Amino acid sequence: MPTDTLTETQAGSLVSELAKIVGSGNVLDRIEGRRKFSGDMSWLSIVAAARGRQLSRQDAVVTVRSTEEVAEVLRLANRLGMPVTPFGGGSGVQGAANADRGGILLNLREMKRIRKLDEKSLTCTVECGLTVQNFEAELNRKGLSFTHFPASAEWATVGGCLAARGSGVLSTKYGKIEEHVLSIELVTPTGEVLHTPVVPRHAAGPELTQLLIGSEGTLGIITAVTVRLRNLPASRVFGTFTFKQLEAGIEAGRRIMTSGLKPAVLRLYDEQATKHSLERAVEANLSDSAMLLMFDGDHAAVAQAEASAAFGICAELGGKNLGSATGERWWEKRYVFYYPPYAPELPSIWCTMDVVADFAHITDVYYKVTQAMRGAVDPKWNLSLNTHFSHWYDWGSMIYPRFKIPVGPENYADALALHDAIVDAATKAALKAGAVINDHHGVGMRLGGYMKDQLGVSGLDMLQRIKSAMDPKNVLCPGKLGLKA
Repeated sequence: MPTDTLTETQAGSLVSELAKIVGSGNVLDRIEGRRKFSGDMSWLSIVAAARGRQLSRQDAVVTVRSTEEVAEVLRLANRLGMPVTPFGGGSGVQGAANADRGGILLNLREMKRIRKLDEKSLTCTVECGLTVQNFEAELNRKGLSFTHFPASAEWATVGGCLAARGSGVLSTKYGKIEEHVLSIELVTPTGEVLHTPVVPRHAAGPELTQLLIGSEGTLGIITAVTVRLRNLPASRVFGTFTFKQLEAGIEAGRRIMTSGLKPAVLRLYDEQATKHSLERAVEANLSDSAMLLMFDGDHAAVAQAEASAAFGICAELGGKNLGSATGERWWEKRYVFYYPPYAPELPSIWCTMDVVADFAHITDVYYKVTQAMRGAVDPKWNLSLNTHFSHWYDWGSMIYPRFKIPVGPENYADALALHDAIVDAATKAALKAGAVINDHHGVGMRLGGYMKDQLGVSGLDMLQRIKSAMDPKNVLCPGKLGLKA
């Protein structure tokens, strides 16, 4: 278990200094702070906390309500040489939000104002701590939508989605989170406030906004963001197809995406995932590989025309058309997969590996990664693996293999070793097969050790140089993204 780097006296002094910035009612000491903020939702964090080995070891938790308070906290951290870890909804599954180096946990949940809604441009400036679910509900009352629907919408904050470069169920049409963003407000690691240009499509130098999105808190703390919106769709058209061969479903997805069609939802489940995941939720007596499709938009005729073209492609490749009812049920129940009894709990071991590749490699990636995961541990552990292709692009797709060991070893080190063996096998197989190690969950603690393999020595060195220049005292999230601790 990590040891504390601050004495009780030093930790108490830190609490006093933070209280001068935000008031004593907005600071928790080491004991209470660790109790209320035990870590994110990764298995790594959950099992460690359950075994008395909590990964998030903050010496104080400070709740901020303004950009200036964030800046003051970071200026204090620089004076003290104190690590700072930003914390939003805690819905991450890679361990990124753990303050594993101690120091300050910066709670951003109270920064949740909608600052400006521009109904002419269909843009909105919103603070980082507002949850996606609450943001969407507020927009829906005005007939608008954020169109970013992550499975974790109940907990995930807008800022957290940007930090991990997240995705949502509508990403195939509306894009991942980075494609929703016009500009950001950022507090740099040294405590300055930065505003990137008001629109992303410009030639006024490099696109700083995109450098900062996905940096997982290492290059600064995003305090507000201006995002694009859409009208709530006037029409949604659903379809469901099954394929005897998974390869036919992959090819159908490829033809749909490369022909200019834009489904809001395109999800292809392998046979195992169809039987043991999708079927449990939709109860449609499904077998074989199943594909869910949904087209939406402001113009019903356009949505129907796109759907008809896509359905025709599926039929040409041997897809069996099951109609719209299954897709509609999935849409209504799309979040149930992330709650018991569908979501795993201790004493199980679980994780999702989301790797992405172009169409030339994705089929091989699927087989190589899933084979590696199944072969990584002794069969006696009864590992189950359900895989689907949930986010598609006009150049490729990604696989989402979820593994579960129903009952792991009682010994913490043995359980961790089993988990790590599967993650290691999957990640190395993905890299060897030509994939990128993560599509939308981020790197966090789980994948940091593979960043040199992913970026190359020169690539990781470039990222480290950027980090060192922006954060000379290395106060923000030291050790994350495979960077120096």
